[in-house]
Amino acid sequence: MKRKRRLLLLGIVVLIGSHLGIPVSGSLEGMSAAASPDCFLPLEDGRCLPPPVRADQAPRPAARLMAAPTPRRPGVVVKRKPSAPPGAFRAALAAAGFPEAEALALPRWWRVPVPPGQDPEAVATRLRQRPDVEIAEVEREVRITFNPNDPYYGFQWNLPKIRAPQAWDLVTGTSSVWIAIVDTGVDYNHPDLASSRLWLGWDYVNGDNDPMDDNGHGTHVAGIAGANTNNGQGVAGVCWGCDLLAVKVLDYDGSGWDSDVADGIWYAAYWGVAFGKRTIINLSLGGPYDSSVIRDAVSYAQSHGALVVAAAGNQGTNTPFYPAAYPGVIGVSATDSSDGRAWFSNYGSYVDIAAPGVSILSTFPAPLTPPGYEPYAWINGTSMAAPHIAGVAGLVWSVWCRASAETVQNILLSTATDLGDPGWDPYFGYGLVNAEAAVRWRPAVTPVPPPGPYRQYLPLVSAACP
Repeated sequence: MKRKRRLLLLGIVVLIGSHLGIPVSGSLEGMSAAASPDCFLPLEDGRCLPPPVRADQAPRPAARLMAAPTPRRPGVVVKRKPSAPPGAFRAALAAAGFPEAEALALPRWWRVPVPPGQDPEAVATRLRQRPDVEIAEVEREVRITFNPNDPYYGFQWNLPKIRAPQAWDLVTGTSSVWIAIVDTGVDYNHPDLASSRLWLGWDYVNGDNDPMDDNGHGTHVAGIAGANTNNGQGVAGVCWGCDLLAVKVLDYDGSGWDSDVADGIWYAAYWGVAFGKRTIINLSLGGPYDSSVIRDAVSYAQSHGALVVAAAGNQGTNTPFYPAAYPGVIGVSATDSSDGRAWFSNYGSYVDIAAPGVSILSTFPAPLTPPGYEPYAWINGTSMAAPHIAGVAGLVWSVWCRASAETVQNILLSTATDLGDPGWDPYFGYGLVNAEAAVRWRPAVTPVPPPGPYRQYLPLVSAACP
């Protein structure tokens, strides 16, 4: 019997940019030796993906109707063994009856569409038996899960709660840091998002570089992380000096596939290295099933210096939720305006920190806003909590530009305002994120005897950050 496992997507963001013509270092993984000089990101099957582009420089694409796309056939994601060359692997799959197999951006991973009338589980079992296949799993569906409230302009209680205004007295972010929102897309025409800070990444749903949000969730998450601020209109974002990168992996109804999510994670990390960005990847999505392809993508991103932030889930249970439960990922639970755990927020050993997630006002696509209302909405969810953490991480990384992702994570956790039981607990992790304390954090300095009659002064920051 065919089974479909579902991942719940808890947040989305889309950002845009323009073709920079920046060559990619040959040390980056996934490059093909036979690739054309014009191919910035060659895949193992010979296809190419272009780089992200700045929104204010990108040509405006033709309008696309917000209509239901042709459903994609179920697939199996397979990881080829290192001993199997890509070309030979592709030929072997075609000979085995899978001529439509395509490489993912994530090295060694391929998607094999299931032929009509065949059972996906049976196809996966058959592929696992091949000597050139390391892993074969049925592709899982992912969906967003958020609770819309009042789609109109209001107050943002959440930013004072995490002491963001006090942090802004010290730092508002830098373009050397970008926050990638891997989700449903972003309305790049929104007045609170359109700017040179917004980058247009790849749209894995439609196969182009127009990640326009046709759902609304991604635009909302993007606004929380880094909406234009101090511009006399709309709302404020946490890290409003940081760049944003939009990568669309979910369609108009908030559904998609784990292979696309994995590619979106890989894409953000890859181009972060290529463009010299300190990369934060926001994943307001997930589910109770461990996905090998997403796990590999998260590991790739972490090994390339990215900080991964993920929502803890909205089921109100302590069941492990992925990707938040993967090692090194910051798992984020949600709180209300009284510092209590949001009624829907998951809890458990994988929760590291908490952030506001109830009645959060942020940006919303104008085409999806009811007539007579401003393009803003209140939404509940751990989807909304996660970009608060991503934004504060951006502020910290703007101060400590030479810090590792692990150090930034440790700063966030060690400066959080303790809630619940003293110390770590499964509902709030180490507590509510505290933006001011995080950007004011300084490393402990061991006192040393002054040399001779001179007194030694140690700088708090060794050099100016870009």
